[in-house]
Amino acid sequence: MDNYALPERATPRNSLPLLAALWAAIVAASLYLAATYDRPSVVILSSDTSRFELAQNAQNALIAYGSVVAVTGPGSVFGLALPALLALAPLGIRRYRRGALLVAGALVFGICLIWPLSIGVLYLPTALLLLLAGVAR
Repeated sequence: MDNYALPERATPRNSLPLLAALWAAIVAASLYLAATYDRPSVVILSSDTSRFELAQNAQNALIAYGSVVAVTGPGSVFGLALPALLALAPLGIRRYRRGALLVAGALVFGICLIWPLSIGVLYLPTALLLLLAGVAR
């Protein structure tokens, strides 16, 4: 029986960074396309409206939804794609791949700390997979 070895690009130690990049790309695409922001819009017609009437009208107000890019501008696309790019970067480095994985994982974890309550939590699996790949290598 012949033993066939998998090529290096298909080994499990390369699959963790690829899985991390895939997760980050899915999160970035969903944040780019999905309506995640909501803005209640209330029109005040007169200046003598009481606070009770404003609160009552706010419950019946229309809510406008927008994606991250629609609300923050097209410059946010780079910020959404940055964790995916950081996850793919160590795959191009052969000699110091373990260090590159740990640095990329630390940078993505830093992104998670900078954006903790908005979208940083969604990129946490990417950071953990990169750190795990760096430690397991």
